[in-house]
Amino acid sequence: MSQEILLESGTNELEIVIFAIGDGTFGINVAKVECIITAQDVTRVPNSNSNIKGIINYRGRVIPVLDLIKILNLNCSKPTSERLFILININNSDFAVEVSSVKSIKRLSWSEIEKPSNVILSQNNTPITGIVKTEKDGIILMLDFEKLLADIDPSLAMNTSKVFDGLEGKKIVIVEDSPFLIKVVNESFIKAGAVVEKFENGKLALDYLKNCTVSDIHCVITDIEMPVMDGLSLTKYIKSDAKLKQIPVIIFSSIVNDGLKHKGESVGADAQITKPEIDKLVELTKKIKSKVN
Repeated sequence: MSQEILLESGTNELEIVIFAIGDGTFGINVAKVECIITAQDVTRVPNSNSNIKGIINYRGRVIPVLDLIKILNLNCSKPTSERLFILININNSDFAVEVSSVKSIKRLSWSEIEKPSNVILSQNNTPITGIVKTEKDGIILMLDFEKLLADIDPSLAMNTSKVFDGLEGKKIVIVEDSPFLIKVVNESFIKAGAVVEKFENGKLALDYLKNCTVSDIHCVITDIEMPVMDGLSLTKYIKSDAKLKQIPVIIFSSIVNDGLKHKGESVGADAQITKPEIDKLVELTKKIKSKVN
């Protein structure tokens, strides 16, 4: 998918690909989508994970196909030959999902994405990160592809860091909307001796930073994709503020890659790391220096 459609960084907007599987309507951030292609022959791989449908050959690359229809327990009556594949890149991993159709690309603000209620998330295997209500497409469910991928390949799941020192007494502000990930990151920094302040979106973190003593903050670590205010907007606010700009900001996100790092650079991020490299994150945090005189 052409990168030209991506938005200017720090506007708190995103574009999502809206697609259908049977009667369900779902969405994915355009930043995670490489391209959309017509139906391909899928080669089944013996003894592979039951949620992997097989592999496809795309321009000389072997791409695994997640069986999203099975994972989501949906019915899809559309013939296989008429379906589409969405090629996705997350955590520097490529894979594809088979869908009934692609409806459109929609621009919206992160403030329009509602966090699912605890009732919806009561099951640990619920792969939904947000809900968007629209007049045209009804309710769009934003899928947690990071979780889907980690459930299939445990090596892509984030585990607590093995670093046990180096941040004694340092105050770290962590901004992450995933309860599981914020727990892992929090535990990792506490192990290393840090004092952690946790927030589930950029606005809550920004409100806190505006009312704190800047010299007390060692650094801010933020995800990009979050409801209300995303990490790029948060970084832009921090680096545009005369008081806050001295605080180092590290972006820690599944969509940090060579093709998209320019977005973090354009808003002034001091460093960027791809999930789930938690050990590298902690080590980098130990080395980063505040610009406070």
